[in-house]
Amino acid sequence: MTLYGNVTTVASLIGDATRTAILMALLGGQALPAGELAKLARVSPQTASNHLAKLVDGGLLTMEAWGRHRYYRLASPDVAKALESISSLSPPTPVRSLRQSTEANALCFARTCYDHIAGRFGVAFTDALRNKGYLA
Repeated sequence: MTLYGNVTTVASLIGDATRTAILMALLGGQALPAGELAKLARVSPQTASNHLAKLVDGGLLTMEAWGRHRYYRLASPDVAKALESISSLSPPTPVRSLRQSTEANALCFARTCYDHIAGRFGVAFTDALRNKGYLA
């Protein structure tokens, strides 16, 4: 029963829409300040602070204080892998605005996912390296 308790704890952290938006914003591997994460998740700084504390307490994020600013990043590559796995099982989000369409097209073309290059560019780059004999 303990194993399921751990899974449900992590699943409940990831299952909240605001926390998911925060986690997905950090998939690139960079640390972002709390204010930027609040904007990206479209919530107030106070609401973001509450969610960030839960994600840190749950072991999904780490926090680094630089002066008066706090920066957050994914706690490990395993968190990124889990998010990518869940994303691959999830139905696509319907695009309802030009901004969402532009962002979706950019992500499909090229993106970084914590520790690797992805998207059409990543696939083409890998294929080119294989064709030149740099990768086996």
